[in-house]
Amino acid sequence: MVLSDLNTYRQIIGCLMKKPLLLTEFQDIQAMDFDIKIPRYIFIIIHNMFKSGAMQLTPLEVDIEMENHEAAAVIYKSERGLDFLKESYDVSKLENFEYYYKRLKKLSLLRALKKNNYDISAYHKEEFDSLREEEEANQRFEDSSIDEILMTIESKYNQIKADFINGGKHSGNAAAGLNELVLDLMKNPEIGPSLCGRFFSTACRGARLGKYYLRSAASGTGKTRLAVFDACKIAFPIHYSHKSCTFVMDKDKDGNIKPAEKTLIITTEMGKDEIQTIVLAYLSGVNESHILTGHYDIGEMDRVFYASQIVEKYQEYFYIEEISDPNLTNVESTIKRYATIEGVQYVFYDYIFSSPSLVAQFADSKLREDVVLMMLSNQLKQLAKDYNIFISSSTQVNANAMLEEGFKNESCIRGSRAIVDKADMGCIISRVDDKEYETLQGRLANAARTGVITDNGEKPTHVIDIYKMRRGQYKNVRIWCKIDLGMGARKDLYMTRMDNEPMNENEIIDLFHDSSEEMFNWREEYVKPEELIRKETYEF
Repeated sequence: MVLSDLNTYRQIIGCLMKKPLLLTEFQDIQAMDFDIKIPRYIFIIIHNMFKSGAMQLTPLEVDIEMENHEAAAVIYKSERGLDFLKESYDVSKLENFEYYYKRLKKLSLLRALKKNNYDISAYHKEEFDSLREEEEANQRFEDSSIDEILMTIESKYNQIKADFINGGKHSGNAAAGLNELVLDLMKNPEIGPSLCGRFFSTACRGARLGKYYLRSAASGTGKTRLAVFDACKIAFPIHYSHKSCTFVMDKDKDGNIKPAEKTLIITTEMGKDEIQTIVLAYLSGVNESHILTGHYDIGEMDRVFYASQIVEKYQEYFYIEEISDPNLTNVESTIKRYATIEGVQYVFYDYIFSSPSLVAQFADSKLREDVVLMMLSNQLKQLAKDYNIFISSSTQVNANAMLEEGFKNESCIRGSRAIVDKADMGCIISRVDDKEYETLQGRLANAARTGVITDNGEKPTHVIDIYKMRRGQYKNVRIWCKIDLGMGARKDLYMTRMDNEPMNENEIIDLFHDSSEEMFNWREEYVKPEELIRKETYEF
């Protein structure tokens, strides 16, 4: 099998002429997927004409448009590009488009893997040892999905990694490497990038690689938004500060500009556009309702457009993936793909629930629903460990269990408390009602008088109950915070024990308190909306 297929290219090009709207459904088709110049040039023309409003094209229309691109037109004419267009239009069938689309992407993937020196011999060789071997490779290619191809390649890599890790030494000696471990922790403490909320980040020691965090909340509490806010804080070093009334660069405790980290949000309920507006709200400090309605206060529209430019600037660090019907297979393959191909290290999976596909996956095994959910949760932990990435997920809680006041633990989780067995951190997020706040006020006032806390009278909107913290000192604590879910503004007010007794904030080892912000003149790099070219076009 060769890694190029002219017939596939004809089918794709012909179908796109007949129905350019396919480019909205199959958005990941790129010019690089065509390794032959003529179909690649033609794809670029069709793509750009569609972006300009074309809903149906003929070979002659594409041919005329090609004349506007002199360098490409020379090669196009010399290789009889019009004949290729006519043939493509005649032989293509819209009902077969999806088959050829998958074939196109698989061929493109194998070329990319080969270019980066990955072993693709299971699917392609320059010269096979026998006709049977070649036929088997061709059949394997036909039968495999993109995810399955990647998993095959990855398994070879993991085997090599297993053979050579620790220099090939597998010692059970408890003392082996102990001094090196201590020295390494001195240089590189087990602390990850800061999450939203200084007390919460301190309790978790940030988003630590290799760890799996599980947050639970009732529907409408804001668990998805809180996950998106955390993802934004990790991925983007720039955001609007209401304190400074301008955009700022985040700095760490040493005064260095915080680096952008590759981050992925997997959404199972919200669409990509819904996540995008939450991101814009967080970065711009503009309430999402203003973005959705288009009714802005003075200066807000410019902030939102600048936020969109921030996202574009850091697009290689922030990814959104929709999985509307998750199961163990597609969740695992998605995370593996982003971890290995894109180098993503921080993953936010929203959220663990009994999807039809997940239940159907184990229908024959007759496993209980709670066991299936536990398996998905355990899988997330294993992926975090195997790929040394941070994964945060969330679950729903039982409404009845949340009616009681006071500290909440894993017994409130819908499904089974076994879901949290493998989690490194587990917490419950709930809203603070007037009654619960009233029971707290007396303790706060007394703690403020004795200097235990600084109480400025701000009323918390949410409380986070941390019931599990593996290898951490802050377990069975409550973090009271003020959160604006519309724009992502958050302030951790104080931390208490399970009984609501405030903890001395001066004794809390605040790992992120010394971080600061650096103001800059963002308008110097801001491009006004009217100056933007909205059409996304390819260049030859």
